[in-house]
Amino acid sequence: MNGKRGPLSRNLSWPLAAAACLVLILVACGTAAQQPAASEAPASEPAAEPAAAAAPAQEIAQPTPVPQAEAAPAPEETTVAKDSITLVMAAEPGSVDPWNPTCNATLDTAVCNEIVNEPMTWITSDTYEVVTLSGVEGWAQVDAKNWDFTLRQGVKFHNGEPWNATTAKAGIDQNGDVNNSSQSYGNHGPITGEVISEYVVRVVCGADCPNLPRGMIFNRFQAPEWYQTVTKDESSRHVYGIGPYRFIEWRPGIDIQMEIYEDYVPNPDTSIVDGQAPHIKYVTNTWRNEPLVRSAMVETGEAEWAADIGFENKGAVPKWQQSGTTEVYALIPDIMWHPELKKKEVREALNLAIDCEAITDALLEGLPCWGNISPSGSAGLTPENTAPYPYDPARAKELLEEAGYDRDNKIIIYSRPGNCCRDLEFQEAVVQYWQDVGVNAEFQLVERTRLKELTSSGCGRFKDDESYIGVWDCAQRDPPGPAFTTSHTNTVATSTEQLDVLVRLYGRMGCLHTSSKACFPEMWEKLQVASQTPIGELREQRSVEIANFVHDEHVFIPLLEVQLVYGMADNLDWEPLYAPRLRANTMRYTQ
Repeated sequence: MNGKRGPLSRNLSWPLAAAACLVLILVACGTAAQQPAASEAPASEPAAEPAAAAAPAQEIAQPTPVPQAEAAPAPEETTVAKDSITLVMAAEPGSVDPWNPTCNATLDTAVCNEIVNEPMTWITSDTYEVVTLSGVEGWAQVDAKNWDFTLRQGVKFHNGEPWNATTAKAGIDQNGDVNNSSQSYGNHGPITGEVISEYVVRVVCGADCPNLPRGMIFNRFQAPEWYQTVTKDESSRHVYGIGPYRFIEWRPGIDIQMEIYEDYVPNPDTSIVDGQAPHIKYVTNTWRNEPLVRSAMVETGEAEWAADIGFENKGAVPKWQQSGTTEVYALIPDIMWHPELKKKEVREALNLAIDCEAITDALLEGLPCWGNISPSGSAGLTPENTAPYPYDPARAKELLEEAGYDRDNKIIIYSRPGNCCRDLEFQEAVVQYWQDVGVNAEFQLVERTRLKELTSSGCGRFKDDESYIGVWDCAQRDPPGPAFTTSHTNTVATSTEQLDVLVRLYGRMGCLHTSSKACFPEMWEKLQVASQTPIGELREQRSVEIANFVHDEHVFIPLLEVQLVYGMADNLDWEPLYAPRLRANTMRYTQ
């Protein structure tokens, strides 16, 4: 059967059909229980800078185009309040603390990311260039390891604390400390802040950082004086940022309520769309696990915007938008501590056993499959190192035998509720494919916090042990906390908004990163060298070499590039970003 398509290519075979029936039962049984009572429902060039302050440009190919939006007839009796909007996400956030590792690059955490908060820099959806939003005017490279950022005057945190070099330094230090496991750290590595003047803060990199402004897109801030006076529980339930909306209240299990921040300082460069002043006074963030339920909320007018309603629900909503995400939906195997996954032959077999194309044909309108951990357009990728792995179950069985695969060592796929890409059905099909070639496999859905424990118990947990540095014996040690066990494999929709393969691999294959379950000492050294190489041909060559290794060694189990479908009210004007992030200040009603 080498290279041949299985029966799934022709129709929805029994593994997928069984999974589809299961998810329909879950939706039918769970929808009513999760709905609150009715009374409970509530782009361009950067701003002009001196020539010396211009950040070095990076030539980046544009991600794969996606279909344009289409409209369906709007429900006749739907009414929309012009001063409020309800956004329905796939899951409740674990925290609204922007310095908490659960505040990551997903739509579920938009509140702590870019509604109440703002990062140091931003990348536009039209030119993919780095620009500023409210808090920053511009930047200048001082030398190989230092960048000066000029802050915009008149900006303040929502509780009145000033926005200046001192308060910005607090965020830079927090995000630049590997112990905090922040989303930001994986984009720029170790950094610290240094106050140069009241409105100039220097970012000092631990190593050469020629591409730092792109790395600051997840460097988040919050009122530091307030943060120092509250408990972790309090900071996880409230936040004072500098973004366009002010946090009001989190009603656990129900919603998060926000209102327009009247003192928000928009970017005066009106061509930067994402830096504009907000238009809608009140924003309510709620959540439902099932795409069908999120779609129904928009259809009935209970919500005006819904995340990821699924391809199958386009026709049910008044209007929809489809967009790429810079995310790759993949399985991350634990190469360090799982006795089978550390074998290359087993990982290759797992890839070859999956008929990815058949699954996407059945579930996702035939989205093309993908062969690497970063999305198309990323520096370092080639047609060869992104080619999807072929479907070859016969060869998969041979590889398992060659590896001495032991069926007693079960391989679990962990995921969480609300993940993308019809995750439950998709992974039930993957498990069936693995079982068909003789793998003892299982799928488990766990809570977000438990999944975070599993995925963040990586090699970087040993970094403070002096015997670890320079030895790189991660796999010879027992698994570290907070999980203290193998993570088997877990599903991710891993984002690479910088469109640079080095950024993603720094966290996923970095021997000092807490999320890394794939420490290859020789590749780690090459990854560090490549990351410190100035933008140009040599950096590209080094990036390609590392991306080739990832593909050829089957370090990951990549599946596809994610595209999302958003449901919208018929009178809502909004354009999706190139990445799965939400600037609510760009939303407005047309009538």
